[in-house]
Amino acid sequence: MLKSVAVVVGSYLLSIVLVVASDPLLSLLFPGDFVRGRIPSDTALLASTACFVVVSIFCAWLCARLAPVRPGAHVLWFFVLGEVMGVAASIPNWSKGWPHWYWISWLLTWPVSCWLGLLLARKSAPHSTAIASQRT
Repeated sequence: MLKSVAVVVGSYLLSIVLVVASDPLLSLLFPGDFVRGRIPSDTALLASTACFVVVSIFCAWLCARLAPVRPGAHVLWFFVLGEVMGVAASIPNWSKGWPHWYWISWLLTWPVSCWLGLLLARKSAPHSTAIASQRT
């Protein structure tokens, strides 16, 4: 049980770290857009959303791969945690001038990203299982 909680929470925390770590790259690609107190352009926000999608697919895949049992259940809890935290982050930011599509896009892409990460983990699992059985 403790390992399951660690996998889900750890995967989610990794997603936060990776999204925040992508800020310097986005700042290089869009100079002047990601400055404190300024709302980025729509193009920069689209790039940020695309980066978020890639990170969330990777972290959902990792959550499924590290799950001790039932990867689908772990990714489901990863999804629930992310949606709850996403709604909690969207509510206070809703009236701060950012385009609403930005917050909504993150909430809508999260479940799709989690599903894609789980699918990728399932596709790669039989191969790794076959390799492991050949070694024994």
